[in-house]
Amino acid sequence: MPTWKEKQAKEAQYQMDKMLNTGADSIDFEGTMAKDVRGAAMGEGDEELYEKKLSKEEKKAKAKAAREAKKKAKAGGKKGGKEKKGKKGDDVQEEKKTDDSAAAATGEGGADLSPEVLLRHRLEGMSIEEKEEFLTSAEGKHEVALERLSRDNVVVTYEARKTKLDPHSKDINVSGVTVNFHSKPLIEETDLVINYGNRYGFVGPNGSGKSTVLKAIAARAVPIPDSLDIYFLDSEYPATDKEALSCVYEANDEIDLLEKKANRLNDEMGECADNEERQSAITEELEKVYDRLDQLDVNTAESRASLILHGLGFTKKMQKMKTREFSGGWRMRIALARALFLKPDFLLLDEPTNHLDMEAVMWLEDYLANWNKILFFICHSQDFMNSVCTHIVRLDMTYKKLRYYSGNYDMYVKLRRDQDMIQMRQYEAEQRDIADIKDFIARFGHGTVKMVRQAQSREKLLQKKLEAGLTPLPEQDPQWDWTFPDAGELPVPVCAIENVSFHYPNSDPLYHKVDFGIDLQTRVALVGPNGAGKTTLIKLIVDELRPTQGQIKRNPHLKISRFTQHFEDKLDLTMTPLDFFKQKLMPKEPIERIRPLLGRYGCTGDQQNQVMSQLSAGQKARIVFAIIAYEKPHLLLLDEPTNPLDMESIDALAKCLRSFKGGVLMISHDMRLISQCAEEIYICDKKKITKYRGDIMKFKMHTKKENQKKLSQHQNG
Repeated sequence: MPTWKEKQAKEAQYQMDKMLNTGADSIDFEGTMAKDVRGAAMGEGDEELYEKKLSKEEKKAKAKAAREAKKKAKAGGKKGGKEKKGKKGDDVQEEKKTDDSAAAATGEGGADLSPEVLLRHRLEGMSIEEKEEFLTSAEGKHEVALERLSRDNVVVTYEARKTKLDPHSKDINVSGVTVNFHSKPLIEETDLVINYGNRYGFVGPNGSGKSTVLKAIAARAVPIPDSLDIYFLDSEYPATDKEALSCVYEANDEIDLLEKKANRLNDEMGECADNEERQSAITEELEKVYDRLDQLDVNTAESRASLILHGLGFTKKMQKMKTREFSGGWRMRIALARALFLKPDFLLLDEPTNHLDMEAVMWLEDYLANWNKILFFICHSQDFMNSVCTHIVRLDMTYKKLRYYSGNYDMYVKLRRDQDMIQMRQYEAEQRDIADIKDFIARFGHGTVKMVRQAQSREKLLQKKLEAGLTPLPEQDPQWDWTFPDAGELPVPVCAIENVSFHYPNSDPLYHKVDFGIDLQTRVALVGPNGAGKTTLIKLIVDELRPTQGQIKRNPHLKISRFTQHFEDKLDLTMTPLDFFKQKLMPKEPIERIRPLLGRYGCTGDQQNQVMSQLSAGQKARIVFAIIAYEKPHLLLLDEPTNPLDMESIDALAKCLRSFKGGVLMISHDMRLISQCAEEIYICDKKKITKYRGDIMKFKMHTKKENQKKLSQHQNG
């Protein structure tokens, strides 16, 4: 496969050949020269080392003066010669562009190389890490993102129009988008339509390529207007000596970008003196830029950042802690808080609820429900999407298309069911007609002359139907039949936690004199804030940790299986699923018995012979559940089992847990799973474990009221 640099060199040669073949008719040399000297004519040149910080009014006055000077310069430049224009009303020619060719060319039909390509030539020979340190501009960040796509063997193509993309547009509309991952198509010849002001939930089966498509959009591998600033939350905040609060509200990078954007808009204002409509649009954009600069005032930024961190579970003490003192999950919250604080035009999130407890999920749900820009996120929580989404985008894995639905998740389910029903009727009717025609041709194609003519007529009709295109079969969501075998009965007590206290070294107590019992009929959902000790309780039950006081009694025949947030630790990612089961778990069993076990949990076909490091998180999670089935446990301990799973897998897990004959203790923030499986809810907080009197929806409403009280107290100091 050619490297990134080879692709760029090839594209540059293509552009040069294009110029030579067309006689360079599209190049206005005099206009280019006028543009080159325009800066000097306007008095640009040596800059002061220190600048006075201008007010909003002073900035506008300075911009107006610059526009007047630019008008004069433009009037002088026009005398040198007129710029050539194409024929009015010419048809727009569409052609294929790859993500790298889109970066190499202007994308608007021009022949000049883009700044990104020139920058690549200047940085030739640098590694990705060096570029990340060196490139701080928007163009540089864009280049690094494209380089990562190339390194990950992601290739994006689309139909690029020669008409100029409006840089001030807030909507995205690209046709013929194809995304390939390791030469495997994830989506093919589909439309990408994202409109400003909408909140999109992106759904699809595990392994369908949702995260890869999200990365391609974030890298601007398809044409996205320059006026849209994109923020893609793809990693945790680094471990540094900076305080969590200051990491959120310090926005020097954005301030620099906004000031550059204001300068660019002022330059464009001077260039379109004769276009009042264009000037009005630019003026409106400038107002937004200056308003945004005012919003980033440090005096108000700190209080807003503190409010966001509080909603995500940070106490005032935690907000003053250095980021290196936090775990990866908490640093991910800091990164999320920063994304929310910056409030970009286009926010992309991949499973934003995964690192949050239930209280933080509820706060985020309410916060994003009021997001008035573009929100595009992957999520598998039905309750969360019902509250946040205005639209649903589904990645159709069968036909490799993006399907769009208006409304929240429940409305999507209903609309899709109705559409599939109509499509199925059309499909069945067409298949009946085709079967009747084929039957007639087979019966009468060799009879009398009259019947032969009728058969030939039917054959032509069939050919027309096939050429016109038939209704495809609706995509069928997989229905997994997950079951955990019955391990048999055990006498009571199965597991008894008696008067247990626990604390980590040099830390405050997590538990104090806790009494808790588990048997084979237990169906408990354990909820509570992060840091209260939910995961620690599971470690105590499996004897990974020892109580500082009290004891945990287990039946000597008790078999326990766990699903942890680090579930991949159960796997050897260098092996294929089939080899892993054959060599590590079931060496005496024939392959014929292993394949059906993996297939039952959604690991089918080529996946069984694919190295597990190349599988998605959801696909690896299914393999872990297959391991649990093989272990035949009496007791299941599940720590956030829905985080990596798609909707169909969550439904399969819920059905499996309802029919399971053993005990279940789950930690989850997924309301849907809890409502379907949990018979009791226990709250882990304030060093105790207490039973909640009510169902999960009542608990949700109660928690929201408590969150509002805490938020009001925080705002009032």
